[in-house]
Amino acid sequence: MKILLINPPRYNGHSIIREMRCVGITTVSIFPPVEFAYLAGLLRKYAQVKIMDANALNQDFEDIEAEIKEFRPNAIIFSASLPSFSVDVQVAKIAKKIDKNIKTILLESHIVPVMQEKINQTFPEIDHLVGVEPLINIPELLGFEGVKELENHPLPAYDLLPLKKYFSISFTRKKPFASLVTSIGCSNRCNFCIIGGATVERGYGKIWRFKSPKKIIEEIKYLLSLSVKNIYFFDETFTVSKQRVIELCNLIIEEGVKIDWACNGRVDTLDEETIKIMKKAGCWNIMFGIECGSQRLLDEANKETTLAKAIDMVKCCKKNGISVSASFVIGFPHETMETIERTLEVAKKINVYRAQFDILTPFPGTKFYDEIKEKGLLEKEYSFSSYDAYCVDDLPVIRTEKLTSRELAEAHKYIYRKFYLRPVFMVKMLFSIRSWSQLINLIKSIRYLK
Repeated sequence: MKILLINPPRYNGHSIIREMRCVGITTVSIFPPVEFAYLAGLLRKYAQVKIMDANALNQDFEDIEAEIKEFRPNAIIFSASLPSFSVDVQVAKIAKKIDKNIKTILLESHIVPVMQEKINQTFPEIDHLVGVEPLINIPELLGFEGVKELENHPLPAYDLLPLKKYFSISFTRKKPFASLVTSIGCSNRCNFCIIGGATVERGYGKIWRFKSPKKIIEEIKYLLSLSVKNIYFFDETFTVSKQRVIELCNLIIEEGVKIDWACNGRVDTLDEETIKIMKKAGCWNIMFGIECGSQRLLDEANKETTLAKAIDMVKCCKKNGISVSASFVIGFPHETMETIERTLEVAKKINVYRAQFDILTPFPGTKFYDEIKEKGLLEKEYSFSSYDAYCVDDLPVIRTEKLTSRELAEAHKYIYRKFYLRPVFMVKMLFSIRSWSQLINLIKSIRYLK
């Protein structure tokens, strides 16, 4: 049996992330399709498997058609993102045009779990829709045994991917760059999140599961054998378990594993003891998830204590040689230009290596979606090109009680420019550069801001 996994082309020239816990347009990064890597690692035990990452290689649908004709797969698995959904599904149409017997499987967790009937009616070329547990459900669709336990995950098939094409403006300082999944799920219940705040089962579900440090080391060593120099742990919150982080770091140190790595964290899950050992084990950057903290930071009752904790953690990381990035959200129902200005001042005060500002996106099937719809703030219910936290090619799908969707989009560009195009920040960024790839990424980001 032959199986072809396809990450569809870029959208309007922009790279796309199409993962179960993260979708959207990226203007200055190209992420590896990490879930395809794990899925291919499992499926190649049973079949001849190939991954075509058209996004990374900047290939188009004609290239995909040529690849299908040459490889002649029995089954095609492809991914999609909301902004590019109506375009991504061309993969299935092309496959069926070439050979109607090719089995087509879509892996997507953001709208598949809530709109299966509508998708089936609109896109009959797609034989199967998978929105949960891909390492269980997809192999079973193909007649193979799936894998449930994370400890039994196969090694991700990065040897089938164009490793030198991947980089992240936030998480890469050396190349080749790759991602690993060491846990799935989340303990938090943010009402806008497709994992914690969902009213339907999607993604990997609400149960948080972890890989052991021993299993993670095995995967790191495999990536090292492929000459990978920089890893991003793709977990929701890598630092949630202090014990697991310390055990992993000790193992990295004891076994002499040399790798630069970055991760997602929260200011309330770290202390100086953990930060010190993370640095010793190779951690160079932490992205603090302040997505659900943005609203608290603007709440006068909690503002000072929350901000003080964030500032303390940033100072602690910097003191111990770890760069800090932070993610903020704008677009809550109460949002005004005054609150956006306050968010900007918070970001400046925390003084991080890099700030990420996302427009709050009400994914169908989340509690926030229901709230926004009830308040009449949902602008375009099924215009999925607008379901993008960066709104690169379209206006936001929402408005606030005080701002129109256009005003919110303009505010988004404003906050990015005001944060990044500061002389003091640009000088700091220049002095932080440690490689040519970092310099190139910086230039790309500045060009986009202008």
